[in-house]
Amino acid sequence: MSNMGQEQNLLKDQQSKYLTQHMDNAVSWHPYSTAIIQQAQKENKPIFLSVGYSSCHWCHIMSSESFDDQEIASYLNDNFVCIKVDKEEHPDIDDYYQQASLLFSKRGGWPLSAFLMPDMSPYFVGTYFPPHGAGEQIGFIDLIKELNRAYNEDFEQVKDNASKVKEVIAQGIIPSEPVEFPGHFPPPMSILHALKEMQDNSDGGYGDAPKFPLFPYYEWAVEQILEGMIDQERGEHIFMTLERVLMGGIYDQARGGIHRYSTDKKWLVPHFEKMLYDQAGLIRVLAKLSIVYSSPIVFDTLYQTLIFLKAEMLSEKNYMFASHDADSEGQEGLYFTYTQEEFHQVLSNIEWEEEEALNLNNFPRWFGISEEGNFERGLNVISLDDKLKKEFFTPQNWNSIRKIKNGLLEHRKGRIPPATDPKGVASWNFMMITAMVDVMQYCQIDAIRAEATDIFNHLVDGMHENFFVSGQDKPGMQIRHTTTQEHSLPYLEDYVFFAEAQLRIYEITGQKIFRDNCYDTVKFIFREFVDGNQLKTRANSTTGSAIYPNQNQTAYDNSYRSTAMTFIGLVRRLTLLVNESDFDTQLAPLIEEMTQQTLKNPLNAGEGLRSLTYPSEAYKIVKVPLHWLQDSKFLDFISYFMPRFVFDYQRPKSKKETPSEHWQLCSSSSCELSGEGLENFIQTFRPPTDNDDPKLQEREIRK
Repeated sequence: MSNMGQEQNLLKDQQSKYLTQHMDNAVSWHPYSTAIIQQAQKENKPIFLSVGYSSCHWCHIMSSESFDDQEIASYLNDNFVCIKVDKEEHPDIDDYYQQASLLFSKRGGWPLSAFLMPDMSPYFVGTYFPPHGAGEQIGFIDLIKELNRAYNEDFEQVKDNASKVKEVIAQGIIPSEPVEFPGHFPPPMSILHALKEMQDNSDGGYGDAPKFPLFPYYEWAVEQILEGMIDQERGEHIFMTLERVLMGGIYDQARGGIHRYSTDKKWLVPHFEKMLYDQAGLIRVLAKLSIVYSSPIVFDTLYQTLIFLKAEMLSEKNYMFASHDADSEGQEGLYFTYTQEEFHQVLSNIEWEEEEALNLNNFPRWFGISEEGNFERGLNVISLDDKLKKEFFTPQNWNSIRKIKNGLLEHRKGRIPPATDPKGVASWNFMMITAMVDVMQYCQIDAIRAEATDIFNHLVDGMHENFFVSGQDKPGMQIRHTTTQEHSLPYLEDYVFFAEAQLRIYEITGQKIFRDNCYDTVKFIFREFVDGNQLKTRANSTTGSAIYPNQNQTAYDNSYRSTAMTFIGLVRRLTLLVNESDFDTQLAPLIEEMTQQTLKNPLNAGEGLRSLTYPSEAYKIVKVPLHWLQDSKFLDFISYFMPRFVFDYQRPKSKKETPSEHWQLCSSSSCELSGEGLENFIQTFRPPTDNDDPKLQEREIRK
C-alpha cells in the first residue's frame, strides 16, 4: 500500500462502521459530500461510487480482492474520484443507483459499483466484480480501464447515454397497460390464484434460488386467512412456506433471528448476515400466524428471536443495532455452522432423560447433520428436516429439540462472534416498535408478550433522544436517519415508520400524545414529500440543493415494506381517528398510481396488498373506554381485530365523572354497533367456536 493512498483515504474519522472498514484500503476513498462532487466537476473526472454496508459479505470480498490490490487502487486513484457510501446512512443514494443497476444488468445488490459522470448521472452500474476476468465474467481491472477509455475517447456518447439513463429512472415504473378493475380491488383468493403458477410446492416460497422471505406478502396472506377471505386449505402454501423458513438454515436455530436470504431453494444455506428490518418483518408475521397456526415452532421462534434481539441487538442507549455480520475470522458462516464431531460433542454435554436418550441416533437425522456437511469444509448449517417433523413434533421430542438448540448455543460461546454494526437506523427502529406492538396485541403467550413489552419500553424510552435533532434553531420535527450522523436529509421512510409507530403506540396505551404525533407527522409528510401522485424519497424542499435526483417511491417491497404503501395504509387508518377531509383528497391520486403498480406484481407488493385490499367503508373504528386497557380480558381479546380495525379510547371528562362502559363500532360515516360493558363487547365480537374455522371477525361486521 502506498503512502499516498494512506494519506488520501479520508475515511478514518467517519462514524460509520462500514466506512471505517475501508479506511486502510489502497483506494483514495472520500466520504460522500457536495464538496467532493464539486471537485470532480472542477477536474472533469468520472466518479467511482461504491455503496455497501458493514455486514455485507461480498462487500468484504471485493474490498480484499480489489480495493487492497495496488494495481487496481492506483488505476482508480489516477482516473476516478472515488467515493465510498454507507447505504444505511444514505438510502436515497443507494435507491437511485440501484434503479440504474437494474437498467444496466437487470440485477441489483451490494456492493454496488456505480460509475458516474461528474454531474452524478450514471454511465455504468453493476454490483460485485472479481479482480480478474474468467470466461464471460469481466474482471474489475479490465472494467475500469474500459470505462475510463470510453469516458475520455467517447465522451459525448457516454454523456448522452448517461443522460438517457437518468431520464428513464426519472420516469419511474410506468405500467405498460392500465390495470382495469371493476370498482374494487381484486379479492384475495383471485390474487392467490394468479400467483399459483409461481409457487414452489416442494420447498415453499415462490420461484427458485436465491429465495428471500417475502414477509409483507406472507403477512397479507395470514391476515386474509384470519379474516376468512382466504380459507385455510387454499392458504396451506403460506403455512408450509413459513414452516419451511422456520425449520431451515435461513433461521438461526441455535440463537434465534433470521438471516437475510437463502442461497438455495430449500431455505437451507443462507447468506449469514442478520438485518434488523428482517427481524421486524419476521416478528410481525409470526405474531399473527400464532393465532391460526399454533405450532410449537411458531411460538419458539417468536420467543427465541425476541431473546436474541434483547441480548445482542439492543444497545445501552435504548435503540436497536443495524446488523450482524455474516463473517467471523474471515470466513462466512463459520460462527453459525458445526462439524458432525462438534454436533456429537454438544449431544454428549446434555443431560438426557432415559426416554430422551433413546433418540440419540435420531437427533443427527432430525438436524440434517452429516460428515461431509451441507456447507463448506465439512460444516453443517443447522436446520430441521421437515420430512421428519412427525417424529419430533411431539411434546417429549420437541423438548429434546430445545435442549439441543441450547447446547448448540452454549458451544458457540467459545467462538469469535461476527461483528455488530452499532449504528441505529431510525426507520428500522420505528419498524421494530410497531413489531413489538403487534406481538403485544396478537400473541396469546404471556412470556412472549412480556419480552415484547420489555423491548417496546426500551425503544420508546430511547426514541427521541437517539433519533431526533433538538435545538431552538431547528423548529418542528427533525429526524436524523442514523446515530452516526448529527444531521441528515429528511427521508420519507423515517417519517412514515415513525408515524406508524406512533399510531400503534396510541392503540396499545391510549395516550393521546402519540395519536397527535402521528397526525402532525402525516400532515408534514403530505406537505414535504407528496408531489401529485408521487411520494418522494426525501423532502421536496431538499431537491434544489441535492445533486442527484429525488427518486419517486414505488409500491414494491425491497429489503423491507414499501414506504409508500405503509403510508397509504397508515393514512387510511388514521382518517378514522381525526377529522381531516383533506387526507382523502390528497391520498386519492397516490392510491390510483400505487394500485396499478401493486397489481402488476403483487408478490413483490405485499404491503400494497395490505393497504389496498379493502375499500374505505371496510375500515372500522372501535371506540372503547380507556380503562379497559387495564383489563387482561380486553388485552387478550383485541387479537381478534385485524389492522383495518382501529382502536380509539373514551375518557371521563373530569376526575369526578364515573368512567363509561359504552363501546361503539363505527365507519367513517356512521356507527353500526354499540353496547355496554366489556362482557357485552366480547360476546358481540367473539369468533366462531368451531376450531377449524379461521374466521375471527363477525360476518356482519365484515360486510
